[in-house]
Amino acid sequence: MKKILLLAAYSLFIITAVKANPIDSLKQKLQLTTNDSLKAIIYSQMAECYLSNVNSTNAYTKRISQENAVNVTMQAMRLYYKHNDTTGLVNSYRNLSKGYRSQRKFAQAKWFILQANTLSRQQKSTPDIINTLVDLADIKMDINDFNLAKRDLKEAHLLAVKNKFFECDSLVKIGFSRLYTVIHVPENENIFTQSPQDLRAELRALDLLNAKKAVTIKPIIKSFSKKKVLTAANKRTFIPKIQMPVMNWETPSNIMTSDSIKMVSL
Repeated sequence: MKKILLLAAYSLFIITAVKANPIDSLKQKLQLTTNDSLKAIIYSQMAECYLSNVNSTNAYTKRISQENAVNVTMQAMRLYYKHNDTTGLVNSYRNLSKGYRSQRKFAQAKWFILQANTLSRQQKSTPDIINTLVDLADIKMDINDFNLAKRDLKEAHLLAVKNKFFECDSLVKIGFSRLYTVIHVPENENIFTQSPQDLRAELRALDLLNAKKAVTIKPIIKSFSKKKVLTAANKRTFIPKIQMPVMNWETPSNIMTSDSIKMVSL
């Protein structure tokens, strides 16, 4: 009976320790994993854990978490790239953007989220387009580009409404709530008081805008080589082989920060 109680206590201790420090558990899994796809997922999970600590009040924990979030995300990205996993690449771009934003390296943060947005548009993944637009707007608000942030949030809101992605739209509205604390907008442009007629008119304008964007994105798609990829969990065909970015992290002035960018090769 005593041995059983000791074993139960030990098991509880192990479970508690893993919950308290999930990074250690993920590192152990990584050492036991040989499959690249599973490794990429574990690296991404580690990045999420580190990103959850980037606002720590402890300066050392904050700095180490920021640096580790970027480092493990780059490891994940290389594996996603190797296997042409576009979903993983978008998530990695977003995590890199979050990591650099937490360091207040806004040029890098904006560059990576623009990559994520461009790739999402090429894959026609509306939820990812919405989420990356919200991330981009947050960065623009950080650097006081409020009018440009409003444009991104507006497009994200219209896409969410049009496609009935209400969960995504709730995140968009959080962004608008932050924006409206610093700028004033007319009532007919305020998404919280906008009439259905005004919304329908803006939806029509969005359709025209997307038609123009499709024309500009088409040459970029043609430059990619297509490769058929099938996985057991999710069958995807003719996924573009994505070219990874290369950049000098120490010279933000050399980084492309325009909202119209192309993927660059590694």
